[in-house]
Parts: sequence; structure tokens; C-alpha cells
Amino acid sequence: MIYLLLMLVKWVLIFLITLVVVIAVGTVLFLKFAPTFGGRPDATTLARIKASKHFNGETFVNLIPTHASTLDIADITDGVNDDERHLLLQFLFPPKGKNPSQPITSRSLTLINDAKKLSTTLKDGEFVWLGHSTVIFRLAGKIIITDPVFHRASPVPISGKPFAMTHMPSVDDLPFIDIVLISHDHYDHLDHKVIKQLVKQNKAGHFYAPLGVKAHLVRWGVLADSVTEFDWYEEITVSDNDLTQLKPSNPALIENSVQNKRPLVTDELRLVFTPTRHFSGRRIKGHRTTLWGSWVVQSAPLNVYFSGDGGYSNEFANIGEHYGPFDIAFMEDGAYNERWRDVHMLPEESAQAGFDLRAKVVLPIHWGKFDLSTHHWRDPVRRIKQAVAKGNEKVLEDWQIKLASPRVGEGFTLVNLPTEAWWEAED
Repeated sequence: MIYLLLMLVKWVLIFLITLVVVIAVGTVLFLKFAPTFGGRPDATTLARIKASKHFNGETFVNLIPTHASTLDIADITDGVNDDERHLLLQFLFPPKGKNPSQPITSRSLTLINDAKKLSTTLKDGEFVWLGHSTVIFRLAGKIIITDPVFHRASPVPISGKPFAMTHMPSVDDLPFIDIVLISHDHYDHLDHKVIKQLVKQNKAGHFYAPLGVKAHLVRWGVLADSVTEFDWYEEITVSDNDLTQLKPSNPALIENSVQNKRPLVTDELRLVFTPTRHFSGRRIKGHRTTLWGSWVVQSAPLNVYFSGDGGYSNEFANIGEHYGPFDIAFMEDGAYNERWRDVHMLPEESAQAGFDLRAKVVLPIHWGKFDLSTHHWRDPVRRIKQAVAKGNEKVLEDWQIKLASPRVGEGFTLVNLPTEAWWEAED
């Protein structure tokens, strides 16, 4: 009997050790080879990275000192304080209201106008928020999309699931996209499955991305010639006659921005990659080795700003002075917390950034789709709405901001802004 027990213990131990080894080896292989982690920059990109005045030899750096940590993992052996313990518990055991209890009512997309799903019904000056930081719109006859993410905001299937919606947007709903704008390579902004689907369905023309991000796109099937990488304050002018073979112009430095004021003709777009106060990275190691930022999109009739992610800084006022005023600004408003305020604005700061940019309309983004912080899912839009109203009381009428609040999938123009507080009716 004792012999049988010893043999049982032996085989249980062998099984457990084997299981641990298999899990460890599988984890290492996953971290090393899984496509979701992207690629490594080639020699040409590396040379540009090293030449950037925003690169310190090891990583890119923000224009002002920035702290990007949430929990001090490196000091975990010293224990966690009450604030860190409370934060961890909120993630492990979410309080009521942190996620919607029922599917959010969204609109079914009606953007496709032909059998090949290439033509579109989207009109010039029309915008559609697709959740989080994804907005599709049309300017100068070109379809543009920002940070297309339709799947998980995580490399693993146990986290980052999007909120349930009555109509979940997908690549199948999209027409041909002329311009894909990427702000940075975090998982909730760069979805490798979406990129592969766009390539497979031949639905993307050209990708514009920060320095270092091209390697990810190429690994996922995008042709190298279909990607243009930018440093901060580099710009390019896109026209119907020259859309896919583009090179950045000389850096349009903020102190020498005369060329930015050149009037654009009907079919032209000017794209400018502008700084944010954030960070980057898709792997455990290698954070801040690719750049991050925001986008200015200028056409003859409309001027658009897409914030990407970032903490508040005076750079919004600089961008507003040199590239504003903006007809509409897609402003980050969500996944915030006092602990990481340096890299994600609080809603009141997002509203102030809108005033700094001299935006006429603000569309809150980065909320309503993923659970990436500790706040109630409705709080971002409630707080920015209140903050914009208070800010409008302090400025002249010409400087006041209108807040656009569409449902996911709802198309709108700047003359028919959606303003309904629809989130209050959701469970």
C-alpha cells in the first residue's frame, strides 16, 4: 500500500513538473514568435530612429519628464501600499458599473456601396465613431481611419475583451480605406488581426505610422512600400495623383511652420505627426523603442485633430497655435487614473486640451469599449461633458466648444452634431 502511494506521488510530481515545463516553454515560444508582438525595425528605420532628436540612444523620450508606471512591480518584494492594493483589487474584483451590464446599443454600419465592398456611401465631411479610438471619416474624397481596433485590447484571450454591443463593427463593414493613421503600437490602438484582415480583403491603401511601427505592419502582411513612418512634426501632402508612393517632407518644425499655412487644393490632404506625452511597446521588454503621437489632418474645407493617447501638456497649445483652429478634435477621454495621469489625461484635462487646440467640436474617444482602468464606464463622457460646459462659461463665444456624442456606428457631420446623452439610458 505504501509502495502504491509512493508511486502515485512520484507520477503526480512528474506530471506537475512536466506541466510546468510545457507551460514555461510554451510561454517563451509565444512571447518570442507570436505574430501579435510585431516585428523588429529594419536598417533603414533604425537609422532614422537613431538620428531622431527625440531618441536618447536607447528609447524615445517625451518632451517633458513623464512617469508611466501603474504599479511598482520592480519593488513588489517590499510589499504594496494601501493605494496599490486597492488598485489591484479593483482590477481583480471590479465594482458595480465598471462594465455595462447589458450590450450597448450601437448603430449598424451602412458604409458600403458596391458588391466588392470598395465603394462607400460616406460623404465628405462625415464622421463615424467605431468605438475606443477608431474613427472613420472622409476628407478631400479620401476615406481615413484612425487606430482601427475591433478585437481584444490584449495579446492574450483572457483579457481586453470589448464591451458587448448590439452591432459590433468589423472589417467586413468597411469600404476601401485610403489612409490608415496609427498613433502608437499599444494593443488597444494597433490590432494585428484587423491589419491582417485589411490586407487579406485588399481594403487598405497606405499606412501612416510613428517611427518603428512599420516593422509590425510588414510582419502582418502590409507591403513595405505601403507604409510611411514619421517623427514628430514631420508632414506630408497627399493628393489623388500621388497617394501610395510617398516620402515625408523635411521636418515641419514648430518654429518654422510657414509651409503648413499653404492653402490646399480640393484633392489634397496635409498629414502632420505631432507629439503626445505617452509611451509605446508590445512586449514585456522594449517599451518606448517605437514612437507615439497624434495626427493633424488638414483639407481645404476642414481641419481635424486626432489625439492618440497622452497626458496633458503645453504641447496642445503649441499645436493649436501652429495648426489650429480645428473644426473637430478626436480627444482621448478614458482609461485614466491619478496614478497614470502623466500618460492618460483626466476628462477635465481632455476638455482643457480641446480649448488649447482651439477646437470647435470635440469628439470624446478612448471610452465606451474596453475596461482598461478603474472608473465607471460612463464616467469619462459624463465628466468631459461637464468640464466642457464649465470651460465654455469662461471663454468668448468664438472659442466655445460643442461636444459630439454619437453612438458607436452613428454617422454625423459638423452641421448635424449628435448631442444626446444616450449612455444614461443604457443599463
